Amino acid sequence: MVLVGLVGLANKGKSTLFNALTEGNAEVANYPFTTIDPNKGVAFVAKPCPHTELGKPCAPRNSKCVGGTRFVPINVIDVAGLVPGAHEGKGRGNQFLSDLSQADALICVADASGGTDDEGKPVELGSHDPCRDVQFLEQEVDYWLAEVLHRNALKCRGKPDQFKQVLAGLRIPEEEFRHAVSGDYAQISLQQYLPIATELRRKTKPLVIAANKADLPGAAENIEKIKAKFPYPVVAVSADAELSLKRAVAKGWVKIIRANDRESFELTAQNLDPRVTSALDQIKKKTIDKYGSTGVQELLNLIVFDLLHAIVVYPVEDEKKWANHFGDVLPDAILLPKGSKALDLAEKIHSDLAKGFLHAIDGRTNMKVSRDYVLKDGDVLKIVSAR
Repeated sequence: MVLVGLVGLANKGKSTLFNALTEGNAEVANYPFTTIDPNKGVAFVAKPCPHTELGKPCAPRNSKCVGGTRFVPINVIDVAGLVPGAHEGKGRGNQFLSDLSQADALICVADASGGTDDEGKPVELGSHDPCRDVQFLEQEVDYWLAEVLHRNALKCRGKPDQFKQVLAGLRIPEEEFRHAVSGDYAQISLQQYLPIATELRRKTKPLVIAANKADLPGAAENIEKIKAKFPYPVVAVSADAELSLKRAVAKGWVKIIRANDRESFELTAQNLDPRVTSALDQIKKKTIDKYGSTGVQELLNLIVFDLLHAIVVYPVEDEKKWANHFGDVLPDAILLPKGSKALDLAEKIHSDLAKGFLHAIDGRTNMKVSRDYVLKDGDVLKIVSAR
């Protein structure tokens, strides 16, 4: 399953964003190091559900469907806030950075309001440059990665198989490392590893900036500054607004409406406390009307579908009814890398299914396809196997 890491300096809103993503309960407080141990949870990317084409309700088993939108699970890890010098061990930095080694992609959480300093302490809104939040993250992660590579290159001198294991642990493909490094990797100095680390991080850990607290004064201008300064995608986010809306949905107060990449909500309860309706009105005015959404769902979709190039495929046992043998319509939604083939889908379901693979049947065309058929996003496919 895809793993996305939440990273950033302390007190920029990471735990709130984690809760908003996972609907969890990571401790949230207004001081550094609230999160001492990494929080792991499940979040969901969103795609239109094919059941709307069929005209029958689906019965999700490994995902969920709301209003014609299929939500497919991914893993998220919230790692405790960094401080400058984390790669030297400050602020529990090495432990936290090491937790990111397994991440497929990173969300850098920046305080777009400029209301927290480098150490995560509250300051006057707009007095801190949020670009520094991103710069510190780049610096700390790159220094950490350079040191890991340099240290292990020396330790594994003459033992290429051991070094390959180090690269695998960092989720760095060997071919990417060889492309970035010329000559004997054990002869490269720590300083020479720094630009190599930057290149490898950008290629193997795609990064999106979550410009958090976008609903606060001055944030919109800072978001434009961030976009102008960095080569990464930037999403305006209000984790507070998203978390409040999800809690309101759970209480039956509102219903989320998604259409044309925009979000809105409508009240589903009457006689709400005036303080609740006032808070919801502020979310609408300061976030939804201004940015089109809270940015949280857009953030995940951008990472998984645009940067990691994943697709969603629906395996079925009955290609005509798009159902399993119990009659459940579209029970499973599976994330696969773009370019995956029918055989890869079979392997993902069960190795025996792949070993006995005969052919697959496209649920839309009812045509047979071979093991080398390249899957398309939204495909509904039956795997026919001798096992």
